[in-house]
Amino acid sequence: MWPAPRAEALVIALDRAEAEAAATGRAVADEANELDAIVRDLAAGWTGHSGLAARLHTEGVCAAAQVLSGHCLYLADVLRAEGSRLARALVAGGTATEVEDADAALAARLVEAADALAGEVDPDTVACLDLTGTTGDDPRAIATLWHSLTPPERNRLARDHPELGSVAGLPAAQRDALNRTRLSRLLDEGAAGQLDASTHAALQALAGHLAVDPDRHLLALHADGRAVVASADPDGADRVVTLVPGTGSSLTSIDTTATRAQALCDTEDCVSVAWQGYHAPADLRSAAFGTDLATAHAADLRDYASGLDAVDVQDGHDAPHAVVGYSYGSTVLGAAASDPRGLAADRMVHVGSPGAYADSLADQRVDDGGRTRPATSDDVASAASRWDPIPWWSVTGLLGALPGADGFGAPTTDVTEPGDGPGALRTAHSGYFDPGTVSLTEIGRLVQGRE
Repeated sequence: MWPAPRAEALVIALDRAEAEAAATGRAVADEANELDAIVRDLAAGWTGHSGLAARLHTEGVCAAAQVLSGHCLYLADVLRAEGSRLARALVAGGTATEVEDADAALAARLVEAADALAGEVDPDTVACLDLTGTTGDDPRAIATLWHSLTPPERNRLARDHPELGSVAGLPAAQRDALNRTRLSRLLDEGAAGQLDASTHAALQALAGHLAVDPDRHLLALHADGRAVVASADPDGADRVVTLVPGTGSSLTSIDTTATRAQALCDTEDCVSVAWQGYHAPADLRSAAFGTDLATAHAADLRDYASGLDAVDVQDGHDAPHAVVGYSYGSTVLGAAASDPRGLAADRMVHVGSPGAYADSLADQRVDDGGRTRPATSDDVASAASRWDPIPWWSVTGLLGALPGADGFGAPTTDVTEPGDGPGALRTAHSGYFDPGTVSLTEIGRLVQGRE
């Protein structure tokens, strides 16, 4: 039995080292992004021998910064996974063999990091894997393969394939670093008129949102104006809550979606995610008559959720993950869970739903650690105000059944505010996440699995 104070001190040290390595890696990646922008400016505006020399020198510094960032992020990943294994063995009173095996695994990966940092492996001599092709685009297989790679292998992939930032199954800190580089380049393309004005404006709004809080993580970025943003690093968080917004949402309203998602987090260790991973209907007219926009990116929501779960499994810390579908986002949520492989979520909560895509709970599936099972009434819940007119549309069946209707099979909660009446018809749908409301309190209970 290991002395408790020493074991706790080591666990704290491992957690602190992981956080510092991840933060340093992301910060160095930001510096590399700035150097990359300077390189492109030099190429465009400074010719001749002196311009070439300046560009080559800056390119060298930029490349070195990118490699250093990769090493830091690799170290953070190792400390999160192998470090957590050692911590569990110590704190839980593991056998001497379990502690020794965990310690040896951590030491071996740290040696890999040290050798790579010392320059003993040239990234250009490492074969560049087709990460997604090798794994069949399965986020769980991607997570396993990525974690097995050495620093030079990761650096080569990150250098040659910056789009990997949007691949589910990579650690959040790595995805954030890659996606910020890509965002910077897309913004430059927009400024040069190579993107349409609306997409450029959306990306500018996203950049502004990220700049407000350096803890925010850009988990996915698509050139067509979609993105996924977490309030902090979800890997290792005690709880994750993902909000799929509804009609009228886009990157230009990412601040609103993020604020609503954060309102559902009740602890400091709860990470909220604004999932703007689909093109939401622009208005009620385009939302009302079909599920095409919901099904177009339902697979992206599935991959996102299973990727989070896969990375979480590596450190043995299975944090609860709730996915909240608001308004038309409820239809997207239902479409994702209707896939035969299911959705990796501990709770699926439909708020102000116009229809949950499915006709009943029997059509919904849960991805439980890579194994599919039917959803139960413990997995799916709904909340709505009786003065919200949007759920009334479910009687048409065009967007699926109302998740709280008789026969659907999932529990529902009436979150009508005290004193509301016919005058709330215009406000009930937009007020579910307002601070101090009955609806926010009750939806929070559903998210946490408390009826």
